[in-house]
Amino acid sequence: MDKNKKKKTSIIISRFRGWIQAGAALLTNIHLPNFIKGSIYQGKGKAVCVPGLNCYSCPAAAGACPIGAFQAVVGASKFRFSYYISGFLILIGVLLGRFVCGFLCPFGWLQDLLHKIPCKKFSTMKLKPLRWIKYIVLLFAVILLPAFLVNDVGMSDPIFCKYICPQGVLEGAIPLAIVNEGIRQARGALFTRKLIILLVIVVLSILFYRPFCKWICPLGAFYALMNKVSLLGIQVDDRRCISCGKCARVCKMDVDITKTPDHTECIRCGKCIKECPAEALRFRYGFSKNNKCKGDK
Repeated sequence: MDKNKKKKTSIIISRFRGWIQAGAALLTNIHLPNFIKGSIYQGKGKAVCVPGLNCYSCPAAAGACPIGAFQAVVGASKFRFSYYISGFLILIGVLLGRFVCGFLCPFGWLQDLLHKIPCKKFSTMKLKPLRWIKYIVLLFAVILLPAFLVNDVGMSDPIFCKYICPQGVLEGAIPLAIVNEGIRQARGALFTRKLIILLVIVVLSILFYRPFCKWICPLGAFYALMNKVSLLGIQVDDRRCISCGKCARVCKMDVDITKTPDHTECIRCGKCIKECPAEALRFRYGFSKNNKCKGDK
């Protein structure tokens, strides 16, 4: 594929991102009749992780959330390192990096939709230090606390899923409670606290672009670390670039792609590609880590 075709393909992908996100959310939660039945799909597919943040307890979920699956292994009574889950995360990270966040994560898509609600919007440019919170959540709530905060029989709670993740309430607790009287009766203080977290994230998502992805999500933190080695990235054509700065201005993840194409916060959404007046940006894929190109001959 020549460079012009690659540029056109990159623009098409970025323009149809919303449809790709919708398709990914549907494939991740394909068992839609279970919402009516009030039961959780428990077939063989649940042994396979999906790339994005998608709760195992969602009635329609086709697979397991990698964060939840990792915590389940870490918190088991007979702890053992999960080569499958860790290998899956590393593989997806190397193949796609934070493209998963931009195109394949259902909760990321929800935040995008919420941010479209008309109202005054606020920049997160001055809130960049909050980005470090998601790495703290990954280290402590996903790895260390589930591994070492155990009960008498050597088991521990999935700290992030149980006490922090709003996706579990949104996809699991709420739809199940709507159709299941027993679950409605069993709701307690933990459900209330998680519901408050969800509502706070919803409000923040309307005002700020993807606050959960930027500040809290441990899965996003892991994929962010993989952005530097990901095969999928964004390439800058120096000869075409007119240094107008539009790509940096339109980036809602606060990234200047011309300076740091492999920035950890870049979710490969392609907005900079779509908005570039000089068509100097495109997706690149492969082992070459040269993010700058000299232009078309």
